[in-house]
Amino acid sequence: MRRVPATAAMAFLALAAAAPVAAQARCANPPEVRALQVRQLHIQLQVASLNCRVDDPSLPGKYAAYVNRFGGALSDNAKVLKAHYARSGTNMDRAMTSMANDESQRAHLVENYCEQHVPLFERLSALKPGELEHFASTTMDQPETPACRAPAIRQASAATAAAAPAAKPKAKPAAKKADAKG
Repeated sequence: MRRVPATAAMAFLALAAAAPVAAQARCANPPEVRALQVRQLHIQLQVASLNCRVDDPSLPGKYAAYVNRFGGALSDNAKVLKAHYARSGTNMDRAMTSMANDESQRAHLVENYCEQHVPLFERLSALKPGELEHFASTTMDQPETPACRAPAIRQASAATAAAAPAAKPKAKPAAKKADAKG
């Protein structure tokens, strides 16, 4: 029988234990999913304002108004995304460039792209800045980055809790008697 060196076994165990952590780093928690959806909406608006301006010359102005109106929300969104990409070890600039390139390709391949996206500007003009995230989450598809699964929460059963010995209360320190000599 062949023996596995202890260091190899330890390395295997370390890798096996790290795999779930690595998988979790490549997923997005709910706030990150919403941030990715806001960014997808933002990119779609950018692409529409550039590619559809021949059909509607007012789009660059509408895009500028959107950026001014939702600037604070977009800044908060960027912070969430930066944290997500730092946690996942992925380059955010590359990911955003890839997302923009994909959307630009879609603008040239999808029939009626402009007709589908121009109404977004009107719908956004009726929103308050705090409503952008909800709007994006109901308008945009789920991002390609998978959502993280919630970790299992272990709860002690009532029987286990009852069987556990109760902690003893700490005794008060004995009071020092005053010295009668004085």
